[in-house]
Amino acid sequence: MNNSEINLIPEPLNPLSEMLALSSFGNTKNVLVTVIEGLGNLDMEAAKLAVRRTSDKFPRFRSCIREVRQRGRHRIVWEHRPDLPLRIITADLEKTASSSSHLDSYLGHMVPHLDRNWDLFQEPSIEFHLVRVAPDRHIIGPVLHHVAADAGTASEVGRDFLANYHEILTGEKPHWAFQPEAISTSRKRQVKIKEPRWWNFLAEAREAVSNMFDKPTLPVGSGSPGDLRQYQIKRALSVEDTERIGKISAGRGVSFVDLLTACSNTTIDQWNAARNVSPGELTTSMSVNMKGRFRGFNTDNNSALLFFRSLPHERENPDAFMRSLSLARIKQFRNNKDFKFYQDVSRMTAAFRLLPFGLRSRIVHSLMQKHQFSVAITMLGVIWPAFKNGKPTVDTCLTQAGNLSVSTVHGIGYKLLSNTHLLFIVYFFRNRLNIVLAASAGLFTREESEAFMDLMLTNLLDYSKTATA
Repeated sequence: MNNSEINLIPEPLNPLSEMLALSSFGNTKNVLVTVIEGLGNLDMEAAKLAVRRTSDKFPRFRSCIREVRQRGRHRIVWEHRPDLPLRIITADLEKTASSSSHLDSYLGHMVPHLDRNWDLFQEPSIEFHLVRVAPDRHIIGPVLHHVAADAGTASEVGRDFLANYHEILTGEKPHWAFQPEAISTSRKRQVKIKEPRWWNFLAEAREAVSNMFDKPTLPVGSGSPGDLRQYQIKRALSVEDTERIGKISAGRGVSFVDLLTACSNTTIDQWNAARNVSPGELTTSMSVNMKGRFRGFNTDNNSALLFFRSLPHERENPDAFMRSLSLARIKQFRNNKDFKFYQDVSRMTAAFRLLPFGLRSRIVHSLMQKHQFSVAITMLGVIWPAFKNGKPTVDTCLTQAGNLSVSTVHGIGYKLLSNTHLLFIVYFFRNRLNIVLAASAGLFTREESEAFMDLMLTNLLDYSKTATA
């Protein structure tokens, strides 16, 4: 670690990236994994060249962090390190008898890479995995540290790699390489940041303390306390079920993420009721993307969190509960709660800058672990959307790159910050709804994780069928 007195701090990490760097301690890894399954014979030399070309577009991936001091305070800044070699790792995947899918086998193969302590002071924040599953099936797997990128950037990295690979093999860029968005989400109306009043600070301080010391209800599980593993459970709905669920949420005037939040809360109640546990207060954290929301705001990490609480009587009527979630979400956006989350993170990281990195890391990690939630939701949107009349659609434009047919994409957040036992990552690919559940082994066994996911999907599908009846 290089501490130096300087007059000007070059390229400081934004507050969210700084918080992610500091909280990457112990079992918290803050890693984003994109798993692209391609059918066809992958040209390894062309793929390696495509990785190098892709890295040229993202300077953060050829940078490390370092700590500097200015007027006695510590800051973390980016240091461009083009001298460091890119980590391009090739391997053959052996599917074990206990694995039911290529994803399971791949994640088992990746454990040593995902569970290592990433030294961002000495190595770049990305590594690229090229894995042969069979002669005609391969996995392209960029692994990014969340310090350098959010999920939107991770999606762009995958698309840029495939565009470069296509161009190397064919001599020209594919048409979809010029699409403006790698992930499409709901359209955002740019808003003005409101100046806070003194009573706003009091309310936010009270809410922050309440969030920190709340003990939300969790689903009862047979996991082993202290088990640091994480299970990743993936499901993809049919095109027909995906369309029906979308029509139902639109017809009811609520966002799909409201429907998903309501169903995940209902699933916890049903799961616990089957185990003779009374319902209690449930808390949900929802990841949102601030890109385009505020003028001039576009950082390496545009993610923020919204928080929701509900009591048992509020969940008795599913329709009323879902509408209340929608109204609460809209109210939080109107009150700029996403930007206030960003400001709170900024104030927290600034409060400890008198301390060196090692001590700050332990403190910030401990504070983030105080926040516990019953369940967390991340809605990514459409991966690599096709555009029609200048607007993104639910269709996927990227299905072929050179000699590869892109069959499946998995998006995974691996051991992200905060003490969250259940995280749903949701996105659309090829007109199908994809849901990944990251479940803590300290809460659930593998079998319970599978069963919890299936119960949640049953609730989601049952609701759509009931609503159309």
